[in-house]
Amino acid sequence: MNRAIWAGLNNPKLDIDEADAVVLGLPFDGAASYRKGAAQAPDRIRSISTHIPPTTEEGRLLTALELRDLGNLEPGTLSQEAYFSEVEAAAARLFGRTCPFFIGGDHSVTIPLLKAAARVFQAPLGVIHMDAHPDLCEELAGNPLSHGCTHRRALEFPFIELQNIYFVGIRSFEPQELEFLEGREANIYTASALYNRGVRQVAEEICRKLSPLRHIYITLDIDFLDPAAAPGTGTPKPGGFTTREMLELLQIFARLPIIGMDVVEVSPPLDHADITSFAAQRAITEMWGHLFGS
Repeated sequence: MNRAIWAGLNNPKLDIDEADAVVLGLPFDGAASYRKGAAQAPDRIRSISTHIPPTTEEGRLLTALELRDLGNLEPGTLSQEAYFSEVEAAAARLFGRTCPFFIGGDHSVTIPLLKAAARVFQAPLGVIHMDAHPDLCEELAGNPLSHGCTHRRALEFPFIELQNIYFVGIRSFEPQELEFLEGREANIYTASALYNRGVRQVAEEICRKLSPLRHIYITLDIDFLDPAAAPGTGTPKPGGFTTREMLELLQIFARLPIIGMDVVEVSPPLDHADITSFAAQRAITEMWGHLFGS
């Protein structure tokens, strides 16, 4: 991979065991239920990362960050099931050795990522799901591996329980999701709740509740943001958040023992002036600053 990407921080020769963080692109959007294009996100986000400085918004240097971008794991002609097996295997080789950052792709790619994390750590896994949708469908458009089924499938894996998943920014439910949630206790923080309570207060509460767990994974669907802040996504939902609010949440969540993160559902063909790609890039690089910056 090009050394110029990620503000010149990428070191293609770095051993994974010596890396603070690695990047792996998952250019798959075959499970998107509406508009596609997210398969183009990894390359587009990398391309704009050559034009940023190696610093955070607070002036924290990233030059000491040991970073390696592993490129993309291409689906080629594989079926979704076969591709997900490869994604799971690739992720399992990263978890516990470094802190992997995955760039989707639609949100279905998080299914094998969570499966790999649970398999590697063999301990209760906490998940922070920043999204407009809870992704708890049994199936969507006839596909049980749809991007709308991410956590319904994850709940079938060992060490992942509903009580340890925190749904943040939700503002759209499918009827089947409401049926599934009936009678169950779920940690759902709707967009309205975040607006009325304040994002920092909610983030602090989530951190307190997750504090007993030693392994926390963040999955950021870019449609967490309002379409005004992230127009380039397949299923935008009005009533979302600014990039400022997203960054404030991530700053607080970074206090937790983060074992990995993904950013999904960025669709460059639907974007305007790369607004959405820049938001995704900023989410990733600011997290590097919180976790590894000097």
